[in-house]
Amino acid sequence: MTTSWTDVEDIALCEAWEEAMTNPPPRGQGGLWLRVQQIFAQLRDPDHNRIVDALSSRFRVVRLECERFDRYFKKVEREMSDLVEDDQKEVALINNRHDEGHEFKHVSEWEAIRIWFLDFFLLCFVYFFYVYV
Repeated sequence: MTTSWTDVEDIALCEAWEEAMTNPPPRGQGGLWLRVQQIFAQLRDPDHNRIVDALSSRFRVVRLECERFDRYFKKVEREMSDLVEDDQKEVALINNRHDEGHEFKHVSEWEAIRIWFLDFFLLCFVYFFYVYV
């Protein structure tokens, strides 16, 4: 039986992913998603842990939504650089709601992983090189 993801789990997942990317596992101790699973279990109740495939699948969904919102934020950041960051975020949320037709519900998750949007694919390449080469 699968259960729906809660907001708390989504936040814990993004925090676990960010921690795993910041402190990758030593060589020979499993890959990124095993490390994410370990950290996720520490952040959540270990008796209600998610399997690695569920973690990576859910992260893909959340990351794509966060990347979409990040484009709104970066546009506001460029065009309204005189605003403080919190105000830029509010304008981006309004623009997102107007264009997408719904609220962006992953603000905490976006804040946890947004630094990695600078060049996600480059960072993945560096991580892969560090772990496997």
